[in-house]
Amino acid sequence: MKYTPNFKISLKYVIVSLIVMLSHFNLNAQIVSVWAVGDGEKIFKYDTDHSAKSKNSIWDGEQVNLRGLFNEVLGFQLIVEVDSTGANGLEISMNPPIHAKTGMIIGGSGAVKYGDQGYIEFFSQHYLHVKNPTKPNWFYGSENSAPSKMTGWIPDALIPSDALVGQGGFPLTIPPTKKEVYRHQNIVDVVPRKASLNQGFWIDLYLPRDQHYPSGIYASEIQVWVEGKVFTRIPVEIEIIDAYLPDENHSNVWVYNSGMDELSVYFPGISNEQIRQMIKNEAHRHRIELVGGFKAHQVAFDESTLTEYKPFVDGSAYTPAFGYHGPGEGIGEKLFPIGMYGGQVLGTTKEEMQKESDKWALWFEKNAPGVTYFKYMIDEPGPSQYSFIDEQVGWIKSNPGPGKKVKIQVTTGYVEDLKDAVDIWDAYDGVELDRLEGLQKEGKDYWFYNGNRPRYGSVILEGTAVDLRVNGWIKYLFNINTWFVWQSTHWTHNSQGPKGSLQQHIFNEPLTFINRHLEWGNGDGVLFYPGRMPHQPEENRGINRIIPSIRLKNIRKGQQDYELLWLAEQKVGAEKIKALARELVVKAMDEIDMEDKVYWPQNGDAYDTMRDRLLDIIVK
Repeated sequence: MKYTPNFKISLKYVIVSLIVMLSHFNLNAQIVSVWAVGDGEKIFKYDTDHSAKSKNSIWDGEQVNLRGLFNEVLGFQLIVEVDSTGANGLEISMNPPIHAKTGMIIGGSGAVKYGDQGYIEFFSQHYLHVKNPTKPNWFYGSENSAPSKMTGWIPDALIPSDALVGQGGFPLTIPPTKKEVYRHQNIVDVVPRKASLNQGFWIDLYLPRDQHYPSGIYASEIQVWVEGKVFTRIPVEIEIIDAYLPDENHSNVWVYNSGMDELSVYFPGISNEQIRQMIKNEAHRHRIELVGGFKAHQVAFDESTLTEYKPFVDGSAYTPAFGYHGPGEGIGEKLFPIGMYGGQVLGTTKEEMQKESDKWALWFEKNAPGVTYFKYMIDEPGPSQYSFIDEQVGWIKSNPGPGKKVKIQVTTGYVEDLKDAVDIWDAYDGVELDRLEGLQKEGKDYWFYNGNRPRYGSVILEGTAVDLRVNGWIKYLFNINTWFVWQSTHWTHNSQGPKGSLQQHIFNEPLTFINRHLEWGNGDGVLFYPGRMPHQPEENRGINRIIPSIRLKNIRKGQQDYELLWLAEQKVGAEKIKALARELVVKAMDEIDMEDKVYWPQNGDAYDTMRDRLLDIIVK
């Protein structure tokens, strides 16, 4: 008798078993490693040998370890290294953190976004390929202060998990990447690639503002999923310090944005009022003063326009009644520019300017006495414009009425010829520290503008993540009140240069600003990204929302660090805390020549180490 049937069954079993084993092997082979890092690093797409991979300030090689205060947002990254075959269905999740002793949960099921109980938000990192790095100009002074790595695939836009699948929404598909082909007319260039690449994920963990939650240790777990199956689990431990991060900012980051006519194009189906509230909310949660680009700042005095805008000034727009939750709840804006970028909203004659300035001064005296309001006089004025400024400011300051209180601001460093005219200097090459205290005693001020290494952090895409964070430490160290960033939504290029008025490919092309002199910057003017791209549908993310960036997150980190410095100062005094800050920032502003190197750390761990020291002081 032959045993053929049994042999056939055995062969079938072997074949099925092999298929199962091979599919399981392929699933595992797709993921080379998974590790975590804080918010102070940019992990390039092909930097699979990053120095922070084995250990860093939040990662011990096996577990994520976080510390923070009530009302603080802890941002961190999970880096998934994928092999050359790519990966399908890649995504992450995280269990709501549970208090070890009481069982209370942060941001559990049904949690309100950034509500009192805390919240968890997930993003995938989008990469821009920089082949031509930004050259030294007003972004950095020389090659001596250039970021160490300026080319490659750099992460910036943080795509929400519910965006379109295939456009950064979960789950992700990572294509095979052994080589990459570039085509330019008749030239084909094949560039070898490493056998693996990084796909970064960003997690924002908002710690409860409700202090009925207990302080202490909370435990959680991050899951990495591939094709619907859990590939690995990463334990997370969070220590909530028994202290509250202030809602009010004790220093300012002032950021400009495009007008509503430009923004509305990118968000079809929702009103200008909804768009304004949406972008204001996103900025406010990141501790930014987003002012200057709205109608109230750009038109002549109009009572009804200011009344309609007033909720942002008095803080009522940043309350749950207006749909706002999170840091800064109920806190109004502190800055109000009048007539951005040289708009003649006060008129052109002495009589007009005195009459109009009276209206503004009286309105703020009655409705917002704590707000710093000022006339944005001329953008980056040169000597040929000094006499014009002197004349017009003279009319305002000689006003016998309340209008003489309107302050005058210019985006330039101190100029002796304008010393009597200007109240607020705002310099693109940093603050002259020996003038700062004297000006502040006179009721004037000295701010800084955009980003210019080595004196302070740069805003360009190629800058380190902490470029945007260190400015909070610099502000605290030198008692500087405000840092101004010229644009955040430069999605449609302004009118100058070869890209004038062009709707930009901001998800695919790194160059976002170029002027008529062909001076340009990668990423300049973009801190927010739009969830929809009507002019470039291939870049559309399919959500009517503002998309944040790693640079934006590090501005928030710098602002949070400032508040930790302020809290620690209340405990042990300014002298000790400024000495601690000086350990980090060895030199800054005009202590450094523009041809010199950078004298502040360019990695996140250094700042996190100092932050831990501040937490230890605060908790005592």
